[in-house]
Amino acid sequence: MTRLLTRRFAFCGLFCACATPATAQISIDLNKLARTAKAATIGEKDELAMGAQLYGPSIDAMGGAYANRAVQAAVRRVAEPLLRTSARTAFGWEVTVIDANEVNAWALPGGKIGINKGLLRYVDNEDELAAVIAHEMGHAEFSHAIKEMRSKALTGMALDTAGQAATARADADSRQVVGLGLQGVNFAVLSLAASGYSRDNEREADRNIATVFGKTGHSVAVGAGFYRTLLEIVPPQTRGRTSLFAGHPQTRERIAELTAGTPAAPPQPRKGPAFTEIKQTFPTRKVYRRNGGA
Repeated sequence: MTRLLTRRFAFCGLFCACATPATAQISIDLNKLARTAKAATIGEKDELAMGAQLYGPSIDAMGGAYANRAVQAAVRRVAEPLLRTSARTAFGWEVTVIDANEVNAWALPGGKIGINKGLLRYVDNEDELAAVIAHEMGHAEFSHAIKEMRSKALTGMALDTAGQAATARADADSRQVVGLGLQGVNFAVLSLAASGYSRDNEREADRNIATVFGKTGHSVAVGAGFYRTLLEIVPPQTRGRTSLFAGHPQTRERIAELTAGTPAAPPQPRKGPAFTEIKQTFPTRKVYRRNGGA
């Protein structure tokens, strides 16, 4: 699947373009920044602020909001009963359809979700679209970006980004160091949203599908059909990954875990009025267009 991950690099361009002017004259004490990053306490208010700050620029970087109000409203109607199940009541949950043909979706802290219009062409029923939304909800629900930023690898990413953005100077005060560290944190969040999380966190997001569906009545067995579609449309040798796809072996394992204990004969798929309206613009495509075309 040659263009599945193409637009994730727009995130990097967006961040670097914004960060460089502000940091070009700052010297970095990397040891101090490392201590700051590891000791930082990031709470729900920070998640809300991070999502609010990054959501609009991220949408723009990934292709812009799809200019069809009816489709945007219909996707929100599908999402609303799912979002109401969230325990994160302070989150300002939003779902936006992105004008991009790659089959992908992503989530930012604070409950901000993007779904590419290309994905809408491959969901065959409401349960499959709901599974995508519930999975991305899980990343925000369980603060996966924050948890992974606390890991050694993501701390290193923030440090590397900060170091590359600055030129040598004699010293820097603590406010500059902390500010630059937070820019590295933002870069880490955008990278995670575009390319996916650790295996454990992806599986926790999968399990959120069953949790949400247990409250809304959607079928997990039917919703898992979208993951099977990904196996069909992504070439087996593909190494890139997104939040929804983690390579063929891992994706098969995730499907098996997701559907364990579900009925052998799943119920009829949902195709309510909102989903029917989406399909009027995006009929389900049965043959994958490898050029990522419309």
